[in-house]
Amino acid sequence: MPTLFLLFGFRFFYRLYDLVNEPLHVHVSDNSRKLCKFWIYSDGSVQLADNVGFNKRELTRIEKALVEHRDKISQTYESDCKANGVTPNYKRKGR
Repeated sequence: MPTLFLLFGFRFFYRLYDLVNEPLHVHVSDNSRKLCKFWIYSDGSVQLADNVGFNKRELTRIEKALVEHRDKISQTYESDCKANGVTPNYKRKGR
């Protein structure tokens, strides 16, 4: 489970094995009771997919952080995919 970065006391990460069957997404957790998942689209935009425990203000901060760090996220993801023989897969709008 590569950690992409830590911010606001939250861990931003993905599970490479998830990405074999699903398009790129990032999980965010406070490592106790909060967890959310954001889709990362091919155009760099993000969309909340699931949320347990985060309030609207936190989700807004998380979404902004994902947009600000999207280049790092994509580079890390593509590098991990290449190292593990996985074809990068980005979600497309409307799907």
